[in-house]
Amino acid sequence: MRKVFLLLAGAVFFVVAGCAHFGRAVESPLVRLVNVVPASSSLFEQRLALTLRVTNPNPFALSWTGYKVNSRFNDMSLLSAVSPENGGVEALGETLIKVEASASTFDLLRQIMTFQGGQTKLTYALDGVFYQSGVRAGGIPFSSEGELWDSKKLQ
Repeated sequence: MRKVFLLLAGAVFFVVAGCAHFGRAVESPLVRLVNVVPASSSLFEQRLALTLRVTNPNPFALSWTGYKVNSRFNDMSLLSAVSPENGGVEALGETLIKVEASASTFDLLRQIMTFQGGQTKLTYALDGVFYQSGVRAGGIPFSSEGELWDSKKLQ
């Protein structure tokens, strides 16, 4: 009888704690591209190391058990990456994460050819998901965009 009572008390505790946690709305983190450097290459594939700055706008810490990132440069899908790396960011804080992404050599060449065709801007857009496990299983999506370079602003 005592085991049943302890089991029920424990279940009630977890349900009440879980409901309090689920009541909070989670605002998507802000993710910005900080750096892109070559990692490795082959004839048909280029690997690039992306550094991303993750900013948590929430008044509570966020943690993840993995993530995926897709990027577009000048509205052309170019790099994709996944990582099983655990991580997190404190409440109202920021952190840097690094991930290796892959791109087709032909897609990179096509991107270079657009610049030779008179393209003056280099813009990017990121979207992805930070995956969570445990009580908050699921994912927190994110998306952002920015401008890396504009030759007209340099003149």
